[in-house]
Amino acid sequence: MTVLIIAASKSDVDVMKKAAAVLEKNKVKCEMRVCSAHRTPELLDKILGEKEYSVIIAAAGLAAALPGVVAAKTTTPVIGVPLKGAFEGLDALLSIIQMPPGIPVLTTGVNNPEEAAAFAMKIASNKATKANIAAAGNKSQKAVDKAVEILKQFGIPYGCSDKIEKDAMNICFVDINEGKIPAADTLTIYCPTTEKETAADAVKLLQLTKKGVWVGLNRGENAAVAAAEIVGLNDKLKEYRWDMRRKVEDADREASAR
Repeated sequence: MTVLIIAASKSDVDVMKKAAAVLEKNKVKCEMRVCSAHRTPELLDKILGEKEYSVIIAAAGLAAALPGVVAAKTTTPVIGVPLKGAFEGLDALLSIIQMPPGIPVLTTGVNNPEEAAAFAMKIASNKATKANIAAAGNKSQKAVDKAVEILKQFGIPYGCSDKIEKDAMNICFVDINEGKIPAADTLTIYCPTTEKETAADAVKLLQLTKKGVWVGLNRGENAAVAAAEIVGLNDKLKEYRWDMRRKVEDADREASAR
């Protein structure tokens, strides 16, 4: 197993060394690179094309495009670490966590590379082939339905429980207004939910994500796609990505024909 750690700038390296330290302490091989999604996009392609990695940890602050761009280029699980800059890191958090449907970035809290390293090790040691849908407080049924649809599409067995299960990939739905997060020492992806999304929910996300690894608000489908990445369903994921690409290309042809 090799974990790739990418820092978006030289100033981010010291923070991300904490992730490397956790991995090295647990005898997990890792490599550190510095690459900017904005300034050196060609270098990013080169890095990702050099070899296969088990997990990629990408960290950035401010606009924080790097983790999302990495996720768009690979079906390897990507963990994003938002780094503190302006707005206490809220801008970076939202840039990383609020990914579009189908392209997940598993996101830690601000300046929490240790959480990213710990989750990378959980991914590497994962032996579960089934998913467990758990709930904390009131959940959005729409977000749950999206997750179930993707799990079925990828053929991942799943069950539903009111708690985290030890021998499963857990997708835990957390009501953003309740803020009650079940503790988990096993592989758990948290998905915040709300019935009505507002700008004020952004600050709630900043507080809620201090522990654990998260996908975006009401993004149940991204939690399920991340589960497919963890299981390693690469052929199905490539087909899924190709279908998304085709829809965008079709829309482009329609727009350009006007």
